[in-house]
Amino acid sequence: MEALPVGLLIHTVQGILYANTSAALLLRTKARSLSGRHLLDYIASEDVTLMQSVLQRSFAEMGSTHCLECGIDRSDRSRRLASLTLGRLPWARNPVLQIILQDVTEQKHAEASLRQLTVTDELTGAYNRRHAVYEAELYIGGSANASLPFSLLMIDIDHFKRINDEFGHAAGDAALIALTRLMHNLLPTFRDADSAMFARLGGEEFVVLLPGIGGTRAEGIAERLRMAIGQLQVDTSVGDIRFTVSIGAATFRPHDVGFDGLLKRADAALYLAKQSGRNKVVAA
Repeated sequence: MEALPVGLLIHTVQGILYANTSAALLLRTKARSLSGRHLLDYIASEDVTLMQSVLQRSFAEMGSTHCLECGIDRSDRSRRLASLTLGRLPWARNPVLQIILQDVTEQKHAEASLRQLTVTDELTGAYNRRHAVYEAELYIGGSANASLPFSLLMIDIDHFKRINDEFGHAAGDAALIALTRLMHNLLPTFRDADSAMFARLGGEEFVVLLPGIGGTRAEGIAERLRMAIGQLQVDTSVGDIRFTVSIGAATFRPHDVGFDGLLKRADAALYLAKQSGRNKVVAA
């Protein structure tokens, strides 16, 4: 048991009978000091109720295995995420559990980072096109949401090529990043757009998904965004940059036949906004 690369506790209802070295290392204490302590002494406060329930079931059920993940508050006051596997041992008298503990903190961080990379744009941190399409199709195709409106705003930075030509591509990238930061900060403050999603389609084109919002409400949000972006100042090493955007707005209709149809109508509205002078909102 001492040679096991994972933590092992032998635990009665009253407390810990035995802890191997790996368990002591995980809990940041000495193995002998764990004797008589209770596992709940190390469980993060928000997970205590869940852990109590799992312990009760594990002590009551012979032959069953229970698994969960929870926070561990260690003796040095650091916190880790651990995977616990609990099973009752076939001892004749007092019920005794074997508890295996594995530190999965780095694994979960790596999984979260990988998941973030698959759904976000590497440069700006906005959601990427693939994730935007996935989320939109889920909403449009969900029967529970079929009766609710769904709108799309397509946003294009006006004369973006001029920014790159005059200030350089690094400044152009800074403008894209600043726009994304503004949208991430601004959209949650709109009471009628708290479920909005901001995504980069590519280049200087972005979209805002507006579930539950349609028609004039979507146009109103687009106009508020256009005005806020027009006031944005991007500080760069080559000078301050200001820019405007054109926005095409469209609300889903049954004949759109999925997200592609909605995107085409929003794109057509965006084209009209650019052709009619830019820095404006046009609805399809």
